[in-house]
Amino acid sequence: MEVKIYPDNILREKAENVKEIDDNIIKILNEMKETMYRYKGIGLAAEQVGILKKLVVIDTKMGNGSELIELINPEIIASEGIYDEHDEGCLSIPGYYGVVKNRKKYVKVKYLDKNGNEQIIETDEFLSVVLQHEIDHLNGIVFIDRMSRIRRTLFKKQWKKIKAKEAAKQ
Repeated sequence: MEVKIYPDNILREKAENVKEIDDNIIKILNEMKETMYRYKGIGLAAEQVGILKKLVVIDTKMGNGSELIELINPEIIASEGIYDEHDEGCLSIPGYYGVVKNRKKYVKVKYLDKNGNEQIIETDEFLSVVLQHEIDHLNGIVFIDRMSRIRRTLFKKQWKKIKAKEAAKQ
């Protein structure tokens, strides 16, 4: 699997619910996990690897004392408060970090695990931001959409420079 890079159109698509957890879904989750670790990420939505299914893998420890969470059809069912202003990054926007202000501090997320059992995560830690970021991907939202208009304008200028440097290396 390869991570799709902004502005790939698939990053703006909405993912579909997984109707049946079969061997193919398990295979996709396993490949997503391997891809996330290979790219040194802490979260990956299926959309980022070109699959329009509501699948997410997260490991905020990046495999170091693994805390892998695999989510099928994740849905935020409650949220409150505001997480402190912070920098976010994304595997689909490599080399760029931007200030995001409007993430919720607390989230409650309902999802299915690989065995089809309903699970709930409640957190007001950094994991709440990661969950929101990845669930946004499933809805065609990239973290730069959550930045102020001024910061998005700066992003566009910086992104052109990042892409130009990459092109010069090739």
